[in-house]
Amino acid sequence: MGIMDFVKGGVQRMMIARPDSEKSKIVYKHPDQNFPFWSQLTVDSDEVALFFKNGSFVAALGTQGSPHTLQASNYPFIGKLIDSYTGGNYFISEIFFVTIRDIFNQNFGDQIGSMRDPELDIRVTPRAFGTYSFRIFDPVKFVIGFVGQGGGNVDQSMTWVRDTLFMGLKATLSRMIKSGEMTLMDLGGCGPDVARAIVNDCPDLSNIGIKVTAIGKLNISLSDEDQKRVDEMQDQIVQAKIDARKAKIGVSQAEAQAQQRQFELDQDFMNRQRYVNQMDVGRYQQYAQAEATLGLGHGLAQGGDGVAAAGLASGMALGAGLNYGARAPMPPGYPPQGPQGYPPPGYPGAGAPPGYPPQGYPGAAAPQGYPPPGYGAPQGYGAPPGYPPPGYGAPPGAAPGYGPPPGPPGAPAGYGAPPPAPAAYGAPPPAAAQSGANPVPARCTACGAPNPPTARFCAECGRQVTPG
Repeated sequence: MGIMDFVKGGVQRMMIARPDSEKSKIVYKHPDQNFPFWSQLTVDSDEVALFFKNGSFVAALGTQGSPHTLQASNYPFIGKLIDSYTGGNYFISEIFFVTIRDIFNQNFGDQIGSMRDPELDIRVTPRAFGTYSFRIFDPVKFVIGFVGQGGGNVDQSMTWVRDTLFMGLKATLSRMIKSGEMTLMDLGGCGPDVARAIVNDCPDLSNIGIKVTAIGKLNISLSDEDQKRVDEMQDQIVQAKIDARKAKIGVSQAEAQAQQRQFELDQDFMNRQRYVNQMDVGRYQQYAQAEATLGLGHGLAQGGDGVAAAGLASGMALGAGLNYGARAPMPPGYPPQGPQGYPPPGYPGAGAPPGYPPQGYPGAAAPQGYPPPGYGAPQGYGAPPGYPPPGYGAPPGAAPGYGPPPGPPGAPAGYGAPPPAPAAYGAPPPAAAQSGANPVPARCTACGAPNPPTARFCAECGRQVTPG
């Protein structure tokens, strides 16, 4: 080796720095341990240089003051590193260069494991992949407690950091799904909020001097089979919401139609009430008949169900008019009406209908126990009071039209003797009764109502009475 080789080697030893080929490493250990005084140490702005001797940490130098001239007058700790065997011209030390800037694009990912979504109530196995960044905030702890002074494979050591970060991701997703902050249907849309939550839930790495700073990319997905199940459940939920919305709209429409119909009915009622108040009976009946006829015409024009509806409407209108006419009082100038079924007083032919007694006749209704009008008396009973026995002529003061009963041929005009009483009937009433004597009425012992002398049952309460 010539002089130039020695000079060249000495210059190289005096310049201490990380080679450019090693810049990408997180930790770089300088291969030499013996350094001459006045050596120049260059430390980049994103790293720090750590000095160790005999396995113990001695000091650290950063970018401030770089390049550093290594001599005891500048850095007193150099005195602890002097090798006495070299005559005090060299010092012995292990120098580590540790990167302290944020280190990006670190990959992580794996299957999260089986998870159950509380909303869908299905169990799936999601997968998560992404990138993260971290920073070494305590280089001494990182070298001593994590990488080691042997300068081993740092990438293998970083696998543990990735696994720790992934455990934090699983814990974060489980917490957010259980709390309802997100569902399995939202996995594809995980954004910055989820990423920040993962960073916050990441286990503490301060014991090795590392801190995870951010999640750069996060992709949480399902297998094709699980994704198909989730999509089917989501479609069912969407369809159920659509059906519920349609039903709600239908209810609102039905309520609106009911309100509209009620308003129409109220208006129609008010109009009819006004007609009733302003019209007399005859005009209102004419109005009701005309309205029924118009409704029937509309229904026939529509056909089908319209005919039935029109017939119903016309019947209701006609019935309403007739009912109102029956209940309405007679206008001034009209005679008062008599009982139902009888013509008004003074009406021609105002006699009782066939089979009914004249109006005002005592006991117009058949007493209890007597046959209705038109039926013969039962066997053993005579004629009612005031009526002649069968075969007798007209009673005294008979109305015009009553003539003598037909007699035998050649009999003189007038009233003849009564025919003999049938065997089924009793003897004619005594002469005293026929001569006009006032019979004693029979009073009911239960209710005190007067009854005809020959009555056997009370016309009021129906109990048996004893003749007076």
